[in-house]
Amino acid sequence: MLQTFFAILVYAGMVHIQKDLLTRQEQEQQKLQLKLTETKRENTEIRNRELALKEQQLQIENAQLKEYSNYLDKNEDELRHFKHDYENLLNSLKISAEKGDSESVVKQLAEYTDTQIDEKALRKYKGVNHIHVEELKSIVITKLAKLYNEEIPYSFGCDVEIYNIPKSVNIFDIVRIIGITFDNAIEESQSLIKQTGNTDSAKVDAMYYQEDGNFEFRIRNRIAADTSLASDILSKDGYSTKKHHTGIGLANVKQIELKYEEYMLVNYGIENGWFNFELEIMPDNEGGIE
Repeated sequence: MLQTFFAILVYAGMVHIQKDLLTRQEQEQQKLQLKLTETKRENTEIRNRELALKEQQLQIENAQLKEYSNYLDKNEDELRHFKHDYENLLNSLKISAEKGDSESVVKQLAEYTDTQIDEKALRKYKGVNHIHVEELKSIVITKLAKLYNEEIPYSFGCDVEIYNIPKSVNIFDIVRIIGITFDNAIEESQSLIKQTGNTDSAKVDAMYYQEDGNFEFRIRNRIAADTSLASDILSKDGYSTKKHHTGIGLANVKQIELKYEEYMLVNYGIENGWFNFELEIMPDNEGGIE
């Protein structure tokens, strides 16, 4: 009888322990499920934010492309009207010229030209019409528009017609590098203007070029006079020439370059108060250009 009672107690204890273990397992599973649900929610929110940012960027770029298109249409009409008005003005000034009043003619022509031509606006997208690769055109229009709106002195050149670029490098990696270097130049220029209080202290020069199938991009910007650093230091992650600025430097550019060691050349450094950056893309023997 005692043995039976003891067996019942042991069995009851085992059942209790098993129930307790099951309860703990259920609790752990619930915690794990909640954690998984929270992680999924966070990942979804991150993806949604990234998509929203990309959509916002696309909207900005589309707006700037539309602005560029309107700019071309507007200037074409203005140049046509200017030519017509100029011809009329020249005809009306013939009489003054024939009378020997050349000084008056020159003065009137200068005054009319100054009032009718916005030289800065005409240079806003100079050279962009030679770029026929949409990705390259879009990124440069975006950055030139920002330079113009920020009133940072700049120049851009593209004297050759660019219809194709080497297939050896993904176009989006090229665009990313161009975007990074333009952004760095703009930020440095803003800092320099703030430091000196003089807009003319800053300047950004950029260009596209193509020869023998290669594609080249060059950009330079003025920097503070006391800045003098080696290229390997500039490319360290988290480093920037801008004081109190924890930028990424050119670390991302170096990472991209490592993907295309045979087809991409990147050179940059500081010389005579300028930060210089050069990118060259070479075609592979099989892929050619696209």
